[in-house]
Amino acid sequence: MRLKKLTAIALAGAMVLSLAACGGKESSGASDKKTEDKETTQVDVKTPNTDPANTEKTDETLTVGLASEPSTLYGVAEGKTENEEQIIGSALLDTLVSVNYATNEVEPCLATAWEWVDDTHLKFTLRDDVTMSDGTPLVAADVVYSEGLWQELNTTNDTGKYLLGAAADDEHTVTIEFNTVAPDFVTMLSWTSFGIVSEDEVNAAGGLKAVQTNPIIGCGKYKFKEWKSGQSITLERNDEYWNKDYAGYYKTLVFTFTSDAAAREMAVESGDADVAYDMPVSQASTYAENASINTAIYGFGQEIHLWYNMGPKARATKEQEVREAIDKALDFDAIAKVGTAGFSEPSLSYWDTSCNFYKASYTKEERAIDVKGAKALLKEAGYADGLEITALGLQDITPVLTVMQANLAEAGITLKIDTPDTAQFVERAFGGDYDIVCVGDAPGLRIPANVMPFLQTLNVDGPGMVIGGPKWTFDELDSTIAKLIAESDIDKATELATKLDGIVKEQTICSNLYSEMKATVYAKDLKGFNTIERGYIDVTGFYK
Repeated sequence: MRLKKLTAIALAGAMVLSLAACGGKESSGASDKKTEDKETTQVDVKTPNTDPANTEKTDETLTVGLASEPSTLYGVAEGKTENEEQIIGSALLDTLVSVNYATNEVEPCLATAWEWVDDTHLKFTLRDDVTMSDGTPLVAADVVYSEGLWQELNTTNDTGKYLLGAAADDEHTVTIEFNTVAPDFVTMLSWTSFGIVSEDEVNAAGGLKAVQTNPIIGCGKYKFKEWKSGQSITLERNDEYWNKDYAGYYKTLVFTFTSDAAAREMAVESGDADVAYDMPVSQASTYAENASINTAIYGFGQEIHLWYNMGPKARATKEQEVREAIDKALDFDAIAKVGTAGFSEPSLSYWDTSCNFYKASYTKEERAIDVKGAKALLKEAGYADGLEITALGLQDITPVLTVMQANLAEAGITLKIDTPDTAQFVERAFGGDYDIVCVGDAPGLRIPANVMPFLQTLNVDGPGMVIGGPKWTFDELDSTIAKLIAESDIDKATELATKLDGIVKEQTICSNLYSEMKATVYAKDLKGFNTIERGYIDVTGFYK
């Protein structure tokens, strides 16, 4: 049950994290970096998941500034996942297993042990000392009920799409059945969306619709107290929490909502808030020299890729020479510097370095700019007089696309930058209306939605999310992806991942750009900055 370098993140639904990758959630690849600017000023960037655990309790309040207000506090009931809902929900709900992001190990939580009965049946032994919010003990029937909600209400996202059912073997043993083979499903069950609730407590709280705004459910570290629409959400420490080793320093957690990142930072600096989450990395990097606050800039296992349209609507990028020419003309160092404010290096593989099967596919020399080689390839493809292409992206990826625009101009390629709104972006990306598109994915957790999701057509409930439109992939690619997902032996998985990387490189299916970063600013006297799945902050671990 050891994960060497876990990246517990995924696309919770078709485009949740891929859109985040275009500019907008898990963190095992935390970045601890001290750099010097031209004036030799030391920049101090904190690393998550490194402080010792808290051992004290107080009656104080922790105020956390989030970028937006969630629409629900129990997303399972609405069949969706929101960043803010996951952050707040992680304090309210416990899961069968958890992940320790200091050690990157899957650990017991509500389950004391687990084992694969066969390739698709995972058996859990439950704790016998857990009390739900309504005072009843946790039993296997609660897991069966929770699994039913995941499966019934979340058929289109990762919370439900891989489930076939659950059965109670006895009061403290339950088996969950999956519809495809993926050993990493045990890690997926640590996500907040897989929180355990009981049918009795849901009914006592008013039913599923009621608990979306009045979530007096679960057996987590905190309990729901109040939601003032448009203003704040308040939780109170659960002093009856089953894990006596946990010490929740703050009695009260208050979440406020401010879309302006600078305003969130100012609230921390002035003392009106303790934590400002979801800060643009470029903006947060300017705070790193501010001695009155802490700045954390960290990776979360998500890679940004430049995908080439190879689908039915593809124009010039259907030709491999054109794809290779674009790749050769790019300044990967400059792209990574702009995309991550200098806190991440150019990618040398499709896979993020935090993947436990990571191996570099490119050398740094191969990533060097080669304008002469790019022009030669364009001439070979019949574009000696130049080429015009369109790049699709969300607005906040514009600075990266602008770097590409200047790079490609040197090789005789005119790049038009097109940044529609989110809905149009999704429609056009999957409809194939573009030449190149910047989209990221989080491949470290080997479940179907994570491993090359924008290529694969092997999703269990139908066609995959092929960027560029209908299927253009080929059997070797699809079968290798399927084998990688199903492989339990990490050495064999590494071989398969390396093979996939080779296919991507050989055919220039995409250009690997950089590992995306997240940023959080928090009060100078705070410790215990930890992360949970997909780079979300752990609001239960802060202390003074």
